[in-house]
Amino acid sequence: MTSKEITIAGKAVSVAYCYATEIGFHRYTGKNLDEFDATDPEHVTYLIISAILSYYQGRDEEPPVKDEDLMYQAKPKELIEAMAAIFKLRAEWYELPVGEPKDEAKGEPSKND
Repeated sequence: MTSKEITIAGKAVSVAYCYATEIGFHRYTGKNLDEFDATDPEHVTYLIISAILSYYQGRDEEPPVKDEDLMYQAKPKELIEAMAAIFKLRAEWYELPVGEPKDEAKGEPSKND
């Protein structure tokens, strides 16, 4: 599990990324996370709530926000920042390389043919 503290709906909360996040998103939306659509408000809401629940349920604690808080009280900027944080945590969890690939021999960015 990778985790980070964010602010959403005016509250400091932690989000996490692990299999529980992916399972939660799928249960809410019927879609795999690879099918995430940032223009779909349900996808945005349920990705964030899945990441929040993953953190707090993994610690057997009550989360400080609910999906209603995200829908009615969260500001667009908070939602965007939360999504960015969650996808960064996803990359860390899967140990995906960040940035442009480098040519190992020269230490320079590789050319895309």
